[in-house]
Amino acid sequence: MMNELSLSFRIVEPMMFRGPGEFDPFVRGIYSRALSLSLPTPSTIAGSLATYCISQLGKSIPKAEDWIERYREVLGDAIIRGPLLKVDNELFVEDKTLNAFLSIEELKEKCHKEYEKFKIVKSLEELDKYLELKDFKSKIGVEREVRVGVALDSRDKGMKVAKIGYLYGAEYINYRALFCKKNMVRAVEILADLRGGVAEELIKLDGKRPIKLGGELRIALLAFKKGLRIIEEVKRRLWHNKEEYSGVLALYLATPALFKGGKEIREHVKDWVTKKGHDFIGMSGESEPIGAGFTIDGKRKPIYVSLKPGSIIFIKGFFKLSECYWSGIGEAIELGYSTFIPIPLTSYSHE
Repeated sequence: MMNELSLSFRIVEPMMFRGPGEFDPFVRGIYSRALSLSLPTPSTIAGSLATYCISQLGKSIPKAEDWIERYREVLGDAIIRGPLLKVDNELFVEDKTLNAFLSIEELKEKCHKEYEKFKIVKSLEELDKYLELKDFKSKIGVEREVRVGVALDSRDKGMKVAKIGYLYGAEYINYRALFCKKNMVRAVEILADLRGGVAEELIKLDGKRPIKLGGELRIALLAFKKGLRIIEEVKRRLWHNKEEYSGVLALYLATPALFKGGKEIREHVKDWVTKKGHDFIGMSGESEPIGAGFTIDGKRKPIYVSLKPGSIIFIKGFFKLSECYWSGIGEAIELGYSTFIPIPLTSYSHE
């Protein structure tokens, strides 16, 4: 069997996962701002893992021009799924269309409501019924911790003075404040599943080790654990411990899906579903341009059109859980982009 493990980044402080914007007064004027994403991008997770493998396992610094191939040079044929968030024993997925985190139960509820709305809107005579449906409301919205400061300039004898006009604002994501009420201490982890490639070497390592994750010198504790914690939870909570399913399936997008230009996202999705041998029913979601971040040597990666986390693709056919989970659509799927949470809709589809 192919080596499999889970990556766990234990969160110990407010994090900064850089979104659009630069700390550069020449771009932003006298005040600049950095905004944290709700979760690190898949390439942030892959980059942290690749950096660890270079520094601790003696892997060579990649030389390829293509940014995806650079990761392959370090990680081998590894496939990453995620990241997702885990607070104590509860798994949460990002929903960028709602600016929120959803639990497994909320995830099922959203897919149910979206599928019901999709079926109704096909019939214009039932428009009144469609308008009566209540939109899904999440319980945990994303909030950020704002810090404002001024840039400092070093002088002789170690003195530092403020640079006039160089103000900045940094908005961090504080998971403990978001999920931990009444001063309760809860374990917050960012999880990803990994199989193949460097998994064979990493699976032998024990204990937690500090690692830089994201920007602004943020630190997390990295651990490697046997087993696939995300798909095991999906199998238990959503597939009732079964491996196969026949009917209507909702593919919930837990991480962005990246697409090159040339045709509409809907056409990309329909072609992908057809090649898989399934029937395309429809989709709901939102798109936006997205950058994949920076390479190890600081070069900016390409800009793509993306389908946001929280988008859902509805398909019909015969499915195997592992095939749905390890597959993906678009670019860089081996790095974690286009991570699907497959949700059987038997009780909702009336098929």
